[in-house]
Amino acid sequence: MQGPLDGYRILDFTRYQQGPYATVMLSDMGAEIWKVEPPGGDPGRGSDLSDDGFSRYFEAHDRGKRSIVLNLRDPSAVNAALRMAEQCDAVIENYRPGVMDRLGLSYEALSARNPRIVMVSASAFGATGPQAGEPGYDVIGQATGGVMTLQALGEAAEPRTLPGGFADQVGAMQACIGLLAALIAAKDSGQGQHVDVSLLGSQLALQSVYLTGFLKTGVQPHMTRRRMPTFTFYQAADGRWLVIGVVDPRNWRALCKLMGHPEWESDERFATAPARQKHTLDLEALLEDCFITADRDEWLRRLRKADIPAAPVNSYGDVEASEQVWANGYLTEIPDPRFGTRRVTGLPWNFSATPGAVQGRAPELNADADSILSECGFSVEDIATLRASGALPA
Repeated sequence: MQGPLDGYRILDFTRYQQGPYATVMLSDMGAEIWKVEPPGGDPGRGSDLSDDGFSRYFEAHDRGKRSIVLNLRDPSAVNAALRMAEQCDAVIENYRPGVMDRLGLSYEALSARNPRIVMVSASAFGATGPQAGEPGYDVIGQATGGVMTLQALGEAAEPRTLPGGFADQVGAMQACIGLLAALIAAKDSGQGQHVDVSLLGSQLALQSVYLTGFLKTGVQPHMTRRRMPTFTFYQAADGRWLVIGVVDPRNWRALCKLMGHPEWESDERFATAPARQKHTLDLEALLEDCFITADRDEWLRRLRKADIPAAPVNSYGDVEASEQVWANGYLTEIPDPRFGTRRVTGLPWNFSATPGAVQGRAPELNADADSILSECGFSVEDIATLRASGALPA
């Protein structure tokens, strides 16, 4: 299905998660992704393998792409990559800074072949500075960006990580944004550029509210069990959980009435948002006593009738069963010749004219080498020569 990036082609040198998820998003929007893998393949192929050989890690981060293996230590493989770049609109990589230069695939080398090409480099710490060349993965980004300290439940509490490759996923989104912006600029000017993003920079951008406060006051924020008493979770009589999101004074008034305690609205401890925050434990205890008196779905019915923002705390099973999720395409199904029809995450965007779609399962290693090279003008003899030299593994 045609997407907003239909006709664009991206040369992808990324591995693991930060870079690969960026190109998954570009694929979902219609771009063709040529994934260049080293001999043996992206190390992500071996992550989270189940007994039947399925890798949720690789499938999530590399679906919808085409795979070619190049031994970039061989000059003829580097020349092949440069020829491939001539047919592409952008290149993205997530090696340490300087690696692409040493391979002969610097932005200068690429732009000499294709002046319009955009190059995105996604690293751990950025292109310059004393840590520029250091290695880094998701947990390194979370640690150095401050998010693990923010998640600690108090000054003396241990740091806590966020799940799901949090820093990698946010870094991937920033890489995608940077690449899209540079493509627009190249379309207008005819000139490409080199874009640098990092795990560290992405983590700081994500925490802009907390960092803005710290930079003004010098006070390190930490998480608490509940964010605020009217913007958090509660347990109902049946043991299930729900959340409320009460910030508007109108909603606070409605909540007081719904709980059968209109006097809370004028109670000096709860009359204003700052007062409620100051007396958070008092209000939490009162609300806990209320919510435990009825089942979760009954509370959700009452809250929705009163137009108070509320929702169930869903498990993944609840998410899969949600009509809302399927109605918007946030989950979808794809055919998989190896594992049958599979349910997968869909697109988080809905474009009215160019909808885009999941382009298919992750590729088999090197499955598209011959077709990619032939599209770049390599003859059958040229491809055979690359294989004979070891530049293109058999």
